Amino acid sequence: MAFDAATVSADLRMAEDAAPMRRIADQFVARALAGDAASTSAMLSRALVERMGQPAAMKAMKDQVLPFFSRGGEIGRSVTVTRTTDAAGQTGFAFYFWLVHGVGERRPFTVYVVNEGGVPVVANVVPDRFVEGRHQ
Repeated sequence: MAFDAATVSADLRMAEDAAPMRRIADQFVARALAGDAASTSAMLSRALVERMGQPAAMKAMKDQVLPFFSRGGEIGRSVTVTRTTDAAGQTGFAFYFWLVHGVGERRPFTVYVVNEGGVPVVANVVPDRFVEGRHQ
């Protein structure tokens, strides 16, 4: 695959644009690894919570998201970043991560972070779903 100056420039610009949202994704993951349901839930997009309903959003956090992170682990070195738009039309980035447990045990997950009224928020978290071409 050949890289030209325009492609490299666009990639660098996207990395720069994504950096503040990556920090939010990293904060979310750290809080989820600590089992902090209140602070991870507080980071969720209001549009997401309203669309799902508060009880369903909290149930998903309790039954799916936090249990995924409860075994602990570390974030793998390989992270793919793409642009994304949520169901409310808010734009941001998707971060395709691996959670690494011990030697050779990796589990994929994705954190979507969007700009909601000028504030970066977590628009979705998808644990244990491998996305071909994204999870490298």
